[in-house]
Amino acid sequence: MKKTVIIGLIAACALAFTACSGSDTNSSSQASGASQATAASQGDSQGAGWVFKSGDVEIAMNAPAAPIIEKLGEAKSSYEAPSCAFDGMDVVYSYAGFDLLTYTSDGKDAKVSGVVLRDDSVETPEGLFIGSDRAAVENTYGKIEDGANNLRVTKGNCELLIILTDNVVSSIQYIAK
Repeated sequence: MKKTVIIGLIAACALAFTACSGSDTNSSSQASGASQATAASQGDSQGAGWVFKSGDVEIAMNAPAAPIIEKLGEAKSSYEAPSCAFDGMDVVYSYAGFDLLTYTSDGKDAKVSGVVLRDDSVETPEGLFIGSDRAAVENTYGKIEDGANNLRVTKGNCELLIILTDNVVSSIQYIAK
């Protein structure tokens, strides 16, 4: 349990630093012809991107956060900090198995900026979870370059970042573009 919490915190920090850096380095490959999640149709701001599902709740990047948070119910915990990417606040809501990251910009309503899977109790709509092997990643999302420990797959307004440790998935992050 302690290891899962630590991995979740590391992944959330990595996502925050990725958002702040604005760079697209360490990209190992793009999936071609890989299985794709159904994009949520929650308005024009989302774009057709990867969508995480928790039960029957679809979480699309840049979607309004309030209705999603309402459907998910009370978070186990949450914390906020000044955003390094926007003129506003970032808030992280922790739920069973994943964190929901939101941002506000220019005083407008909060939107989803990311989802970080923390343990094997949740999975992507395509069936990938923390603990999946390299073959499962490549069968689902495309080939990982030799020697790389991650796969970044962009679809619409969302980047899916999958990090492997010893050829086993150690982190899955949905990042708004």
